[in-house]
Amino acid sequence: MEIINNNLLKAKLGNFVLFLLFFISLQVIYPQNRVNNSPAFPRLTPDSKALDFYNLNKGNENLTWEQLAEISLWASGDINASNLQRIRNAVLQFQNSPDQGTSARETAESILTFMHRNILRTYTIQQTRVDTIFSNGRFNCVSSSILYIILCEAMGIKTSGVITKDHAFVIVHIDDENIDVETTNRFGFDPGNRREFHDQFGRLTGFTYVPAQNYRDRQTINKLELISLILNNRIAELERRNNFTEAVPLAVDRAALLLGDLSAAPSDAYLSELIFTNPKNDLTDRLFNYGASLLRSNREEDGIRWAVTASSMYFGIEHWQNFLHSAVNNRITRFIRERKFQDARNFLEENKTLLTDANYSHLDIIIQNNLAIDYHNRFASEWNRRNYSEAERILNEGLAVFPDNRQLLNDLEIINRHRNNR
Repeated sequence: MEIINNNLLKAKLGNFVLFLLFFISLQVIYPQNRVNNSPAFPRLTPDSKALDFYNLNKGNENLTWEQLAEISLWASGDINASNLQRIRNAVLQFQNSPDQGTSARETAESILTFMHRNILRTYTIQQTRVDTIFSNGRFNCVSSSILYIILCEAMGIKTSGVITKDHAFVIVHIDDENIDVETTNRFGFDPGNRREFHDQFGRLTGFTYVPAQNYRDRQTINKLELISLILNNRIAELERRNNFTEAVPLAVDRAALLLGDLSAAPSDAYLSELIFTNPKNDLTDRLFNYGASLLRSNREEDGIRWAVTASSMYFGIEHWQNFLHSAVNNRITRFIRERKFQDARNFLEENKTLLTDANYSHLDIIIQNNLAIDYHNRFASEWNRRNYSEAERILNEGLAVFPDNRQLLNDLEIINRHRNNR
């Protein structure tokens, strides 16, 4: 008698393992990262300057233009005396310009013209850094908006930032009037009815201007929040290149810049709402993405160490349960593929205290089911070779561990029928 379902059950084991890997892949938010084997983890403590700037601001919007310049260069990653001097020189150049106008409105419009005539050269969608503007003239909506705000504040003109789903610009507050300024375009001052602006803006940037009456599609943010978009864009660019290691410290700094204390758990509450997301939640995503890159590089042990380390500083181990379940799951799956069931069991027990009872039970069942299937497959292999005594020995060993397993009991019936037919 030949057991013809042997290959089928092997396929079932393979499909089961593939299902586990698919489940784990759902935990990974960004594409695969080839992380090196260095045991060092990304920095998790905020840069001291992030906390200094937070304390300087404290939400009171009294930052001077020089302080805004310093913070924007820090966020850009290159705060040094020469870059600060470049911004000071730009302010002095405009202050000495004969084209300032005689009213605040004229001055605000003249600043935009001045920037495009003397500083801004080429729109580049990912060029978010303020220091880079002065080295090659490349800019995007964030970097040009921040430079515009610095120049306006130097002239005593109050400003705020505005974000849409994928764009940023500025509002100037003059008397009782709030005026939009699309800084990527030299015709972007009060752009609503300017034909020159609409002819160029979409073609240049790929964005669509969102007027003030479309309040659901735009959101006013404060100046520090606008500057934090430099860090946000740098993080996005790093993660596009699968560099999750360098993205983590920037996310830590951005959250500290805006919130100060990062010890509390993430929440949906924040001083701004809607489009501008909670930076603590954004930090959580960066921490998880780095951890996921470790798992995708088969570094489950490092992933677990990362979860323990990060959770000790931010948000607590309970927020890492899905990740830890995936990490242990991945490693157990690889042990099972290698038929190292005792190693799988040992690994699960070593990490039991990090798992919820439900997750531990789920992984325990996975090991047991796969071990039972392995007993069956080994039995079937020997039986098909007509090594009946060895097949029976393997089956008895399996039944001693899994006396109620239906498949193994079916295998026992095969043995009994074979004996009866002799």
